[in-house]
Amino acid sequence: MQMPDLAAHGVPTPPMLRHAPEGVEIAIRNLGRSFGGQRVLVNLDLDVAPGEFLSIVGKSGCGKSTLLRLVAGLDRPTSGSVTVGGLPAHEAGDHLRIMFQEPRLLPWASVAENVAIGLPRGPDPRAVAEALEQVQLADKAGFWPAQLSGGQRQRAALARALVSHPGLLLLDEPLGALDALTRLTMQNLIRDMHDRAGFTAILVTHDVAEAVALSDRVIVLGQGGILTETRILRAGPTTRGSAELAAIETGILDAIFAR
Repeated sequence: MQMPDLAAHGVPTPPMLRHAPEGVEIAIRNLGRSFGGQRVLVNLDLDVAPGEFLSIVGKSGCGKSTLLRLVAGLDRPTSGSVTVGGLPAHEAGDHLRIMFQEPRLLPWASVAENVAIGLPRGPDPRAVAEALEQVQLADKAGFWPAQLSGGQRQRAALARALVSHPGLLLLDEPLGALDALTRLTMQNLIRDMHDRAGFTAILVTHDVAEAVALSDRVIVLGQGGILTETRILRAGPTTRGSAELAAIETGILDAIFAR
C-alpha cells in the first residue's frame, strides 16, 4: 500500500484524533466480494480506530458503496470478515446508524416523530429535543418534512441517526444532493458533532475536498483494494482553501486518476 509523503507538504503523518474516542473499532480481514464473475473487492485489509473519521474515495464502480454496505451488515462478504465492535457486521446493528443521500424521512410524521424513530427503545421526548437542538432544528420539531428545505431535511436525518448515540455512523454520499453553501454548512455540522460525540465515522464521497475537510484519514479505493492512504493531522482549526489542504487534495486526486 502506497503512503503519500505528507511531510513534503508540512503535514505530520502520525494519526491524531480530535477527541476522546467513544466509537467502536472496525476490523476488516481478507475481505472479498464478487458479483457473478466480477470481483469488486479482493483480499482487502482495513482497521478503523475507535473515534476515527475515515473517508473512502475513488472512481465510480471501485467498490466504495459495496464496502460501506458490508460494514453496515447490509451485504455479506464472498470471503473474509468484517467486525464492528468485536461483532460480525451483520450482528452489530445496535452499534451503528446510516445516513444516505436522500434523507428518507416519513412524510406523514412530524420532524420530532421522524427523529424518534432512531431510538431503539421507543420515544424519548427529551432525547429527541436534545438531538434537534444539536442540529439547529429545535423550532421545527412540529413541522412536516415537506415544510423543510433540503438542508433541513438532511439535518433531521442526522439527528435521527445520532439520537441513540451510536458508536458508528456510516455516511453514503449524504450531502451529494445539496447546493454548495448548504453542503458546507452540513460539513461543518457533521465535523462539530463528531468532535463532541467521538463516534467512529466512515464517509463515502466523490468530493475529495469534502473528504479532506472532514477526515482523520482518507483512503483511495481501486483495483479491488486500497491504492493509497492519507492521514490528516488536526492540531487545530484548518482554513478551507489553505495551501496545506490543497496539497493534500492534489495528492489524493493524483492517486485516483493515476490508475
